[in-house]
Amino acid sequence: MTGFFFNTQHSRDFWMSMEDAHRPLLPELRRNEYEITGRHGTVGFGGETYAKRHIAVDIAFIDLDVRNLQLLARRLAHWLSGEGLLWFDDEPDKAYDAKVFAAVDTEQIIRTKRASVIFECQPFAKTINFLQSVHNGASSGHIMEIFSNGTVPTPAIIIITNTGNIDTSNITIRRRALNR
Repeated sequence: MTGFFFNTQHSRDFWMSMEDAHRPLLPELRRNEYEITGRHGTVGFGGETYAKRHIAVDIAFIDLDVRNLQLLARRLAHWLSGEGLLWFDDEPDKAYDAKVFAAVDTEQIIRTKRASVIFECQPFAKTINFLQSVHNGASSGHIMEIFSNGTVPTPAIIIITNTGNIDTSNITIRRRALNR
């Protein structure tokens, strides 16, 4: 059964399977242009930034009668009302910061045992393993390389903690993307 995780729970916890996920190849490019009165067209100011991405997930409930679906609806509403990481079984090392974008129709769930959940996500997926990277053993003059397997420049928070009793200095950190 193919599914997805959202907000720390898997879809199978709600007796559902994922029938399809509509994941656009790219999010929409955010337009940075203005109309000027008396001038044809628009004036563009560049800015290669992207808007949020919408991912629609078609779900089906498995082996539940109408009464059990009604009982499940409140648990499902609680789960989908939060914000959290969204990732899919077929891409377990990537996650989106997400929240539900559109209402889920309870009557449709009860009548057809199917629904579509639309998530509003930040434009790009995060690499789960990169977020949890820990490097030990740096010493004075040490060069540490941290690799990102992403395709877009992204900010990072790097925390250095000296757990020893010797002063450490002159550490070089190089952050590189592998897929550019």
